Amino acid sequence: MAVASATIHGAISIVSAIATGKGAALGISKKVNVEMETSHGNGIVIEMQNRPMKSRLINRVIQKIVPKSELSKTKLRISLDSEIPAGYGLKSSSAISTAVAMACAKLFKPNMNDTEILNAGIKASIETKVSLTGAYDDACACYYGGFVVTDNYNKKILKWSFKD
Repeated sequence: MAVASATIHGAISIVSAIATGKGAALGISKKVNVEMETSHGNGIVIEMQNRPMKSRLINRVIQKIVPKSELSKTKLRISLDSEIPAGYGLKSSSAISTAVAMACAKLFKPNMNDTEILNAGIKASIETKVSLTGAYDDACACYYGGFVVTDNYNKKILKWSFKD
């Protein structure tokens, strides 16, 4: 059995990337904590604030990182604790997908870099139709904090500013 955790903050959109592919977002202090635990068996159990839930997005992020051979012999328990309310524009989906990707990487692919972790969540967001553009701007603001301007289609940060 192994356990990994990840904490990622939410964000707000400043400029939507839907029209041009270029967007801007700003990280906020509200956060989501993800704890992932492995055990023998198979299947994925997801809980939010100790209540069972289903999530195509979380399942897809896991599939992007965890090899099928590992998933077939590993039971995953994912526990989410979020301060970010869903549906209020605070980028809860980007924060959750990125936190799940980070926890998966810690357990199964410790050499994954930041770009690979972000791309797993972004691709899962597009594939599950949570986002049209993948919300690269939102994911970067959640992951790095501060203010980011991105080219979502080319997955590039054009400007990043952070003050502590």
